[in-house]
Amino acid sequence: MNMNKKLIVTVILTITLLFSTMSTAFGDTYTDIDNNPHQDAILEMSRLGILAGVGNDLFAPTAELNRAAAAKVAGYLLGFTEEDASVAAQTEAMFKDIEGTQHAWALGWINLMTEEGILRGVGDGLYAPGDPLQKVHWVTILTRILQHEQDNMVWPDDYDNMANSLSLDRGLYYVGSSIMNRSEMARMTTTALYNVERPDGQKIIDVVTFEEAPLDNWHVNEQIEPNIYDNAEISVQVSKAIVPTGGGQTITITVAATYGANSLPAANTNIEFFANAGPHDRRSRLSAPSVITDANGIASVTYTTLSDDDNLLIEFLANIHTNNDWVDKRAYALVSNSAAYISGRVINPFNGSIVPDIEMGIDAEGLPHTPVPVDEQGYYGTPVNVGTYYINFNLKSGTTSPYPGEYRGSHFSINNKGDIWFSMQQTLVAGNSYTLPSELGVITGTSGLAPGTDIYITAKGTNNTHIATIGANGRFLITLAPGIYEINNRVGTTLKANISIQKGSVTDVGGI
Repeated sequence: MNMNKKLIVTVILTITLLFSTMSTAFGDTYTDIDNNPHQDAILEMSRLGILAGVGNDLFAPTAELNRAAAAKVAGYLLGFTEEDASVAAQTEAMFKDIEGTQHAWALGWINLMTEEGILRGVGDGLYAPGDPLQKVHWVTILTRILQHEQDNMVWPDDYDNMANSLSLDRGLYYVGSSIMNRSEMARMTTTALYNVERPDGQKIIDVVTFEEAPLDNWHVNEQIEPNIYDNAEISVQVSKAIVPTGGGQTITITVAATYGANSLPAANTNIEFFANAGPHDRRSRLSAPSVITDANGIASVTYTTLSDDDNLLIEFLANIHTNNDWVDKRAYALVSNSAAYISGRVINPFNGSIVPDIEMGIDAEGLPHTPVPVDEQGYYGTPVNVGTYYINFNLKSGTTSPYPGEYRGSHFSINNKGDIWFSMQQTLVAGNSYTLPSELGVITGTSGLAPGTDIYITAKGTNNTHIATIGANGRFLITLAPGIYEINNRVGTTLKANISIQKGSVTDVGGI
């Protein structure tokens, strides 16, 4: 990935409607569209009688559309009326899944649009009227209504291209497979009405009579960039952490963007996405390289695996621009038929506080180092291929150690700056999930043994043994998982027994 090419892609167009010729009644009617970027298109679709509200002064701009509703809107765009649909409803149903269902109201519209060649079923005599409408579905319908469909067009790719060539994606972030909501339909449909010419040079608005006369001043005014927020943050999640090999698996990557001290949703802002499988750049496998967040600050893309991804860890990176910088966050998915999952949390072992700077990674002989993302609260989780690994943690705890000096032990070290490194070995078995004991506490004490001498700290019940080395100041110090321990010398003599270690706290055993 080339992180030096992070550019905010302008994908939102403000389509400005001059309302001088229309009543303000529509502006007062809908109480849920004031902050919707497609407000002007919603009002125009209502004014023309193409899309109505849902009652109680609501338009429901983010509600999904289904294939039944699409048939009615398509009929209006071709100049058909409710009377025409009523007559068509008396004829034999074109599909067998309309009559007797909650979508029977659309029977006439579906019959009409099927006869006109605008709609087609999904096979086996079915229309699937309740299925959600994807953006590419509506582009396909508009392409036919606008008479731009050609015999050799391949669905969906050629229709996705048509969305761009006819500018039907104007004012939208267009991902063909994404579900279209009511406000997005309003935007795309007003574009088709006012801005797209048929092959004969006429527009829909020129040849179809609607409830109200067309406007003279419907036009694209200017381009604006997405919002940029101060103190923005994002979190990244994947729908599947482990997917089977062989390619063709879909993973959804979802980003939640917030800003400010109260973590408010960062709406209408640009999120860039990257993907890497091992050393390979896989951004082309994402459904989109960048997405504008919705009103809740949410943006999602999908990733489709290749067979070349088999047994590789896929890194997904998302970023947001804020305070003249970029905030990057990562999530991972593993393509494997034999994988395990590890999770846990890291805290400051001296006092249990959140550690602001944690580096975590997985290492095994002959394999590249694999970093693991740790969130702001210290939590982590990642899929891993089966095998035996060393899982390493680096913490910058600051000056929280009450004992100056440098200490080390088996798979542990701490320096005078409070930088802690610890490691644990774990054998992972396919299909298992492991919660790692990484919320640690501290044990310390003094000894008359010579500096550099090792002592052995054994966990009661498991007999797991950790080695601590006496420091230059005669003190030992090491992190341990919570439990009951005893301290022995190298010949097995017990120096201290029944020592209780708690996470996020220091146990000083005094002299041994």
